[in-house]
Amino acid sequence: MDVLDLIKRRRSIPRFKSDPVPRDVIEKMLEAATWAPNHHLTQPWEFTVLDGAAKAEFAEIRRRFRVSLFPDPSRTEAQKAAEKIYQDTVATPTIIAVTMKVAEDPEVRDDDFAATFIAVQNMMLTAADLGVGTYMRTGGLVHDPRLREFLQVASNRRIAAIIYVGYPALVPERRRTPYQEKARWWTDGAVPQAAKPEPAAVQTSGIAIDPVCKMEVDIATAEYSSEYGGVTYHFCAPGCKTAFDADPARYAELNRNE
Repeated sequence: MDVLDLIKRRRSIPRFKSDPVPRDVIEKMLEAATWAPNHHLTQPWEFTVLDGAAKAEFAEIRRRFRVSLFPDPSRTEAQKAAEKIYQDTVATPTIIAVTMKVAEDPEVRDDDFAATFIAVQNMMLTAADLGVGTYMRTGGLVHDPRLREFLQVASNRRIAAIIYVGYPALVPERRRTPYQEKARWWTDGAVPQAAKPEPAAVQTSGIAIDPVCKMEVDIATAEYSSEYGGVTYHFCAPGCKTAFDADPARYAELNRNE
């Protein structure tokens, strides 16, 4: 497959089939990761593949972290969101935790951080080429002390990302800002302004994730939505929209953290 087509076809998959992902597929993903460019061959990455009881323990850590983000963990919306997080995690066929070495030199640290995420991209593209879906998550969970302890992360390392892996049960539609809005061709003289093409069309189909309860929402039939920070959020019920509208900054941040 053409590389550009593969890059454009890759999606963050919100829901997986129950079919297990063969070990050889995971091994190919890990092998691809190790070929990422990295300055002075520091190779800062390490990987922990979770399955079985280990995956269930990770799911419980994720559930507790999710609940902790709510001002009142006892509220129905908090419990509902946490239970969904737990069930979705347990149902994910394979989970891979990616860690990286934290160098003392800040320049090396920055280089290693970039290299690690190039490795993650290699993993996800390899999976997509094999018909397997992935979802990369970063945010607050990767800083949770309980997760560090569970993964036995050394003091000179950090958790960079968690990769969820499985065969897609749902492939969402996504759009990107055209490169013309992000690029400048600079030769001689004054710095040229980036080209300004027509604005991208608003997404009217596909699946969105309710930022409050984490339920899947069909964009085409969604009755409740809100705009915040240039992003449209869709909701499964009026209660979720009301909760979001009361504190959109917090829920937008929760969405990024998870």
